[in-house]
Amino acid sequence: MPVNAVQEESAASADEKKAKKVKEGAAQAAGSLMDKAGVSLGPIGLTIGSDLKNTSLDEDDGAGPSGSGGRGGAAPTSYASLTTEEWRALYEKDGCVDLWVEEEFNSGSRLIGGSAVYRGGTAGYLSGEGPGRADAVRHKVKIINHYLEEEFEVEVPDDRYVLFAAEEEGYELPYACRLGCCTSCTVKVVEGEMYQPHSLGLSKDLREKGYALMCVSMPLTDVVLETVPEDEAYELQFGRVFAEQAVDPNAPNVERDDFAIELALLDE
Repeated sequence: MPVNAVQEESAASADEKKAKKVKEGAAQAAGSLMDKAGVSLGPIGLTIGSDLKNTSLDEDDGAGPSGSGGRGGAAPTSYASLTTEEWRALYEKDGCVDLWVEEEFNSGSRLIGGSAVYRGGTAGYLSGEGPGRADAVRHKVKIINHYLEEEFEVEVPDDRYVLFAAEEEGYELPYACRLGCCTSCTVKVVEGEMYQPHSLGLSKDLREKGYALMCVSMPLTDVVLETVPEDEAYELQFGRVFAEQAVDPNAPNVERDDFAIELALLDE
């Protein structure tokens, strides 16, 4: 390779590294500013300038006791039981596909549990939402539900989400997303310990202070949980900052736009 070409390739590589470093530095600066303001972006912050290779919310704790982190460079294997050719032979015989065909690939949009149920299995098996291991350790979970003014106790395996286990027993608890992305099912862990690596709706700080989301939390010990108002977790994470920096139109950090205000008033 000519010397000039080598120099150009080396310069291009150096530029790429420099651009990556600037991008990472901007992400760290943004995270630092949010931390100083008292707002933790949690897993959302991980997407700023990164590839989000680690699915754990906390970079230092890996995937937790449930398993290891990534899969390395191995290509994922297909979960489908049919190859493309086999599927076409069954469902595309005349070159067309029935709009209402019911098969494995679209089972996720038709059935709770998707392909697992289509194959005759159970919804949520080993996912936390459904049945888990037969030898899973079971813990006593006492829930003080202020929404319905009741207290009850259920046995929950250490690989099952509390919300789903309690609902299976006929109890009604607050929820919304059922994915750990909001704060509707927030509880305070009064006693015991919970495992909740996918609580997207709670910052690491709140989790360390004893807050948990029932829809994605598993008991590690016998626990006592107490429901809290949905706004409590929200206010603790964002309310103070919003009140200080976004609610008061006369705050020093708010830049007035009188022309925009006039336009808004015209709409009324």
